[in-house]
Amino acid sequence: MADSRRESAGRSAVPPPQHNLEDAAAQALIRVCRQPPQQLEWLGARRASQHWVVPVLDDLLSVELDGGTVRTSAGRPTAAAWRILTLHYLAVAERPSPQAPAVSFADLPAGRAYAPVYRRRVIERLCRTVGRDGRALRAAAEALGGRAAPEGDAAFDFRVYPRVRLRLVWYGGDQELEPSAVLLLPANIESFFCPEDIVVLSERLVSRWGGGRF
Repeated sequence: MADSRRESAGRSAVPPPQHNLEDAAAQALIRVCRQPPQQLEWLGARRASQHWVVPVLDDLLSVELDGGTVRTSAGRPTAAAWRILTLHYLAVAERPSPQAPAVSFADLPAGRAYAPVYRRRVIERLCRTVGRDGRALRAAAEALGGRAAPEGDAAFDFRVYPRVRLRLVWYGGDQELEPSAVLLLPANIESFFCPEDIVVLSERLVSRWGGGRF
C-alpha cells in the first residue's frame, strides 16, 4: 500500500511532458495575440484571413490565433517543437538588427556550459546521419532552400525564419578523421530565441536535413 502511494505521488508530481509543451504554447500564443500587426509584419508574417502565414525554411506555416495551431501549407499540424518555436518567434517584441551567422552555440554566454551536450545532440547526430556523405548533405540542404556559402568543404545558408539566418559548415574528413560540422548563428540569436529554443531549433534542423517533417 505504501509503495503504491509513493508510486502514485511520484506520478502526480511529474506532469506528462505534453502538458509542459501545451503550457509553453499557450503562454507564447498570448504574447503573439498582443502583438501589433506591424510587428508581425516586420517579423516577416502576413495576414491571410484569420491566420498569419510565415515562411519557415522551404514552407509557409500558417498560425491560427484562435487556438494557436500551426499548420504546414499542406494543412498538416506541425510537431509541438515547430509550433512552439514559431509562436516564440512571432512573439518577439523588439526589432533586433540583422546579423550574419558567425558564432557557434558554444560562443554564446548561455551556451558554454551546455556546449558538450549540444554537440552530441546536434553536431554528432548530423555527422552520423545525413552529414556522413557530402552529396547527400548537399541534396538535403538544397531541398530545404539552402544557399551555398564559401566555407569548409561545403556550407549552406538557411533562412530558417525571415529574420533568422543560420549557416551550416561541413568538413568531409578523411580515412583517419570522421566528418565534422559547425552550425553558425547570428550573435544576437538570443534576441529571438532563448538557449533552450536554440537547442531545439538546431535539433529540428538536423531532423529536417535527414528527411523529417515539420
